[in-house]
Amino acid sequence: YYQRELVLYLHKKLDQPIGNYNPDVDLDAYFKEAYCKRHPTSHPRLCNYIPQKPISTKIPDVKLSDTAPTPDMQKLVDLSRKFGKLIQLNTPGFLSNLRQHRMCGLSIVNMAQQARAHFRAGSKGSDASNTGVPLAFNTKGSSKENGKAHDFGWRDFMDIAIKWRQVSEPNDPVFWIDLLAPEAFAEGFGLQTPMVTGQMNVVRYFPYFARALEVVKKLIADSGACNVHDQRFMLPRTKLDTLKEASSCHDVWNVIQQGFYVETPCHSLARPGKLMAGTRITLLQKAPDGFDFTIRTPGTPPRWVEMDQEMAHVWKLLTLEARRKDGPDLDKFTELALTFYFYYVNFGPLSRGTAATGYIAFFALMLSIGYEVHASPPEGTQVDWPAILTPRPSEFAAEVAEWIHPARQASSILDEAPNVAIVCDTARKMVQALNCMPLGS
Repeated sequence: YYQRELVLYLHKKLDQPIGNYNPDVDLDAYFKEAYCKRHPTSHPRLCNYIPQKPISTKIPDVKLSDTAPTPDMQKLVDLSRKFGKLIQLNTPGFLSNLRQHRMCGLSIVNMAQQARAHFRAGSKGSDASNTGVPLAFNTKGSSKENGKAHDFGWRDFMDIAIKWRQVSEPNDPVFWIDLLAPEAFAEGFGLQTPMVTGQMNVVRYFPYFARALEVVKKLIADSGACNVHDQRFMLPRTKLDTLKEASSCHDVWNVIQQGFYVETPCHSLARPGKLMAGTRITLLQKAPDGFDFTIRTPGTPPRWVEMDQEMAHVWKLLTLEARRKDGPDLDKFTELALTFYFYYVNFGPLSRGTAATGYIAFFALMLSIGYEVHASPPEGTQVDWPAILTPRPSEFAAEVAEWIHPARQASSILDEAPNVAIVCDTARKMVQALNCMPLGS
């Protein structure tokens, strides 16, 4: 039902400029919440939902073709293969999805072009200096403030990746959390990722169990934990000594004897000295003889305001660095781009897809100043988990710089690439670019 409604919406918009509308704004907030939570269509919050109109025969469907309809689109498709593989994680549980590789490559070039235009011309400029593509920004297509007039900012930059993600795979409910049902947002729409569920170690995320457990033990020793009723408690010294030796969920439960969570600290860059809530690491008992060990990121309005301030601050710093008269300092800009990623994944502003779109944004930011980064995370590692489990962006940046810095190389690709915002300016053209064969390199 939900996929059908979304397809009907996208079909109606097939030939409208993608920059002039935003699915997050257009689609009913209660529909989006129900889609994310897989509610039955009889759910009370859908009682006032008005279904999409039937498909219009006046709008032709996208023609299936193995080739691009224009030379410029073919050039972009070929270029996307250079960057698409960057999104692939070389760790158990993450299978290769060539369509998402294509989405990643096209999105990186699109975002890099727009970021460079912004850096060169300013937020409201129409020229990107004497070279390069113009800033294709229309507030009608923004997810921010229902399209009200505003400068091109971090959220508009991320809207580009999110629209590519939404069009590339309509089966995935990828939406901004603050634009879901207001009740769900006020309650704190929680993103939950399990490392252990029941008696099963989750193949994708269990590799970070030991690191997360050490964070839990340190936080409990320093500031205690909260039970399921949000009441904070401290452990006596004798139990803390026993907790130090814990290496499994069962060991921790034997010490704590109740369900609990700890909140990881996230240090503010916009407000030095301010400590924000990062994510919650939770341990709950699960019958008959297992546990749920998860991270939960609450999307509450107060937390949203704080994280939005951090993202806006980092975006400002990136802009200032990119606009330096003598050019940006490569190491400084790299650290800021990683800081952008750090706060974005700690923020968790999307119903799903935060890590992927944030990773795409990092590569796009680097490309916007003329540098490609051809390196995926080392085998068996991911990028978002170190960010979530690290309290300061500088510490995270230093950790991943070990493999990112050597992979940087100067690039002039943006000087030669066709303008993605023009070549793929509608959902139809985006789908055509995504469908071109072969998908792989």
